[in-house]
Amino acid sequence: MDRFTRATKKAPHLWASVRSGSRAAGQAIGKLWKTPTVRPVGEALVLAAVLILLMLWLSRAFIDKIRADTLPTAGQTARPASLPAVKSQAVEMRVFPLAVDQVGTVQTRTRAEVAGRIMAQAREVAVQEGQTVTGPEGGQEGKATVLARLDSRDIDAKLSQAQTQVTAAEKALAGAAAQLVAAQAQQQVTEAQAAQALTDFKRMESLSASGAGTQQQLDHARAQKDVAEAQVRAAVQQVVAVRSDAARLEAQREQAVAAVREAQVMLSYTTIEAPFSGRLVRKTVDAGDMVMPGQPLFVIETSAEPEFHAVIAESLVAGMKFDQKLDVRVDALQQTLQGTVREIVPQADPRTRTLLVKLALPAQAGLVSGQFGRLAVPTGTYQAMVIPKRAVRQVGQLQLVDVIDDKGVPHRRFITLGRAHDDLVEVLSGLKPAEQVVIP
Repeated sequence: MDRFTRATKKAPHLWASVRSGSRAAGQAIGKLWKTPTVRPVGEALVLAAVLILLMLWLSRAFIDKIRADTLPTAGQTARPASLPAVKSQAVEMRVFPLAVDQVGTVQTRTRAEVAGRIMAQAREVAVQEGQTVTGPEGGQEGKATVLARLDSRDIDAKLSQAQTQVTAAEKALAGAAAQLVAAQAQQQVTEAQAAQALTDFKRMESLSASGAGTQQQLDHARAQKDVAEAQVRAAVQQVVAVRSDAARLEAQREQAVAAVREAQVMLSYTTIEAPFSGRLVRKTVDAGDMVMPGQPLFVIETSAEPEFHAVIAESLVAGMKFDQKLDVRVDALQQTLQGTVREIVPQADPRTRTLLVKLALPAQAGLVSGQFGRLAVPTGTYQAMVIPKRAVRQVGQLQLVDVIDDKGVPHRRFITLGRAHDDLVEVLSGLKPAEQVVIP
């Protein structure tokens, strides 16, 4: 009891010393934590501990695991004893032509940039991009689709002026023709009078020589003859003058007619029509714009004759020939079309050592100019593993197949695919020849 009593008496003093020691330890730890070299280390340790706990939780370390004695032993399977029958096909090795892809662009064989031929303001634009237009050969009554109309007031005035000049020239020419007829008639009269005067002069000259006529009568006959001859010369000059005037008026009339034709041609330029049937793919003018000569206003293409233009290395062109059938892959359509070599431009680019090759493509819905494509130029053959496309399942960016093992159990396997060939697809990795894949 004495010892217990003494311990009881000392307890308050001991508790006070413990509290003072804990307070001193806490203050020491606080000072140590505030030390510049210790605090970063402590924070890093705390962060590492949090990350470790988070990784353990994500790895399901805090969830009860299945006991090992409940798993199937070697030689056993967790699947039912009787598996349903599945359809499968073996992985095959096949030989395919080796080709080098050459990029190119889909174009149209017939393409026209319709431009203005005079300087005028666009009064009306009658079409929109994407609209189908017809040319003179396909329009009703030989009329083509009107694309735009330009201001024609100046040309109308010039045409009216030229037509007035033609009318005036024709009237003046008609008057000159009448004058020519009168001058020719007067010439005939004077020629007849001159002939009569010459006859009278010769008669009087013979009479005078025989002494039957006087010298006065002879002189009078000679004067009459000279006057008649002068009148003939004047009449001839009048006819020549009238003909010259008529020729000048005819030239003026022809000039006026030419001015009318020129004005009519210029007037026809104010109506811009489609040169052939096709589709309007671009429009660069609106009503109110000023059109300059040679300025492209519309672009028209025919979709009935598509082509593929590819710039190909000269070493590959050596093995190509006209009318050769080649595959063209159009990414926008996700289709492979068969093109026919139509033209090989006989000029190489000295900088790139390439030639332009044009292939005719079959008409296809959705095929438009400017689309990207790849031309497969054959250079040999190669072997590749292939499986049916139906056997492949796409999960996100991964390709999966079910492979049947020796016991007939399908197992999922990741594979890497290559090129597609109709209903087959190449397998680059993940399978071996003769393995069986499940066909759904």
